[in-house]
Order: sequence, then C-alpha cells, then structure tokens
Amino acid sequence: MEYNTKRGDMQYREYGRMVKKIIDQVCDVEEGEPRNEATRALVAVMGQVSGLSLRDEVSLHKLWDHLMILSEFRLASAWPYSQEELESLRQRASEETNAPQERLPYKNTQINRRHYGAYLESMMRQLKQTPDGEEYDVLASLVAQQAKRAYLVWNGDLSDDNIIVNQMAQTSGDERLTERLTDKEIYVNSASLPVEPVAGKKKKKKKRND
Repeated sequence: MEYNTKRGDMQYREYGRMVKKIIDQVCDVEEGEPRNEATRALVAVMGQVSGLSLRDEVSLHKLWDHLMILSEFRLASAWPYSQEELESLRQRASEETNAPQERLPYKNTQINRRHYGAYLESMMRQLKQTPDGEEYDVLASLVAQQAKRAYLVWNGDLSDDNIIVNQMAQTSGDERLTERLTDKEIYVNSASLPVEPVAGKKKKKKKRND
C-alpha cells in the first residue's frame, strides 16, 4: 500500500493525486497529435475537478497554466497561447520554486508556569500597571479566579488559595496582591470546571446454585 507520507508534495491540492498521475502518464506518450488531444482532455478534467469553467477565458487560461506547471512544461507542445506567455509562466514558476522559504515569526514568550499560559500571565503583569482603586480590586479578583480555575484544570487539587496568590505576586512583581488576597477565599464556580465521570460500581454476579 502506498501512503501519502511517501508521496511527493502536491502543488495544487484542488486537483488531487489522481489527476497528477494522469498528467504523468500523458507526458510519457510520444509527442504528436494524440498526446495533444489527451492534453486538451486533461484540461477539461481539471476544470471538472476544480470547478473552474472552461467557458470563462480567465479560468481556462488558469487551468492551462496549472497544467504546464504540474507537467513541468513537458506538455508545452499543446499550449494554445503565445510562446511569450509560456516563457513568462516558465520564468515565474522557476522563481517561485527557487525562492527561499520565509520562516514565520514566532513570539519567544517566556511562560513561568505553563498551567497559566502566556495570556493569563500577561494579565497578571498588567495588574502592576493598574493604579490603586476599585478597578484594581475587581481586576485582581477576576484574574485570581481565572488563575485558580486554570490551576485546578491542570493539577486537579488545591489545598490553599494562598498558593495562587503567591504565584500571581511572583509572576507580576506586584506585592499588593499578597496584601489584598492572602487568606481570602478565591471563589470559582465548580460548574465551570471539567467534571470527570464517576466510575460506576460493578454489579456482583449472582452465584448459581447447581
């Protein structure tokens, strides 16, 4: 059995691997009118598979472009447009193939405690920038609730809410948190936590009296 992991990359996934196999088979046919007819038939098949209309000139041209690229220009003898367009397409395809792949930039965000995550830890650090007042107290309470919820999801048990308070203070560098939240219960609605199914008791089999 042939697995996709052992096959080559697909340039245009909308056509599928079967169309690519047919293209390779047509490329193996000796040059001449029979192969050109097969090439034109291939364009019609590609239009049906991709949903592009052969009656629309822009779509038809796109199908021919894709066919040339998928065949590595081995079917160029059936190309219905000018040679200038063919050479331009060949040049663009070559540039795209040889162009260096740009790596996506990823933020190198340091997470002190993974059960909180980067977003929640950023909320903790934001508390230090918030001035004293009612808004600070409300935000500190909300962040503490979310921190406890995340802690319970990952660790399953918490013996003392002060653990959350100390970790929040260490992450944010805000000592006001220990002053306001130490020895105070952090309320979390149990309905918002994942509940593990309780294993049912196995029924005892009745002994048969022979």
